[in-house]
Amino acid sequence: MKKYIYLNLFALFLFVSCSSEFTTPPPVIPPDALEELIISEIATYINTDATAGGVRNHYVEIYNGTDKDIDLSNYAIGYQATTDTSTLADWSFSSASNYLQFTGTLASMKAYVIASPVANTTAVKSNITWGTSSTASADASKPLQLSGNSGIALLKKDATGTHTLNGEKYKIIDVFGSPNVARVTSTGATSARNNNIWLISGVTDTRNRTFWRKSTVIKPQTDWDLSRGTSAADSEWNVSEARLWDYSNVGIF
Repeated sequence: MKKYIYLNLFALFLFVSCSSEFTTPPPVIPPDALEELIISEIATYINTDATAGGVRNHYVEIYNGTDKDIDLSNYAIGYQATTDTSTLADWSFSSASNYLQFTGTLASMKAYVIASPVANTTAVKSNITWGTSSTASADASKPLQLSGNSGIALLKKDATGTHTLNGEKYKIIDVFGSPNVARVTSTGATSARNNNIWLISGVTDTRNRTFWRKSTVIKPQTDWDLSRGTSAADSEWNVSEARLWDYSNVGIF
């Protein structure tokens, strides 16, 4: 995946010398680094946070680190908000507004970025926008308002899948957050809902940060408890400091 720090100096020299397509050179990645598409990067904001300055740079990045191009029409993402700390529920995408079916092809070693319609297009370069353009707290149950308590699932078509999207069966193959995992209560937001969060990496909360999948991750993970980990060492995610969002590595175009 693109977060790998396997830099090959020779390949880097050739890239810098021969191409102006990228502003920063991508890492050189083993062609068999990943087994499947994964959620590779995500950014969250609290919509009532004054320090955000009204900006809602919410996005989800999907990465193809396999050695082949992948037909995106076999995939979708689903969004599910949570409203308290303890109500546990199965993933459910009964409303067409809460899932997005993909189209097109994602080339090997490339990323696909889904951004909120209100994201800054200069900071967050995306392939597609999805969700409500409202920044109101009342709309937090709608995509793509990632306030730190909204789960994202990557789904793949499967005849044995338990989720039906637009008449077709899918199964979940990767997640960030989960309605089946209890949240904790924190402070700092004027909206009570926005103080419901998952902990990640042991002590970090899921609000107002950028998250990058670690280079050690080579396959998707449907168990959020395993993915988020109990410490920085065993989490599958690297996490920015609070309110220090970093979009420098969004997408590979």
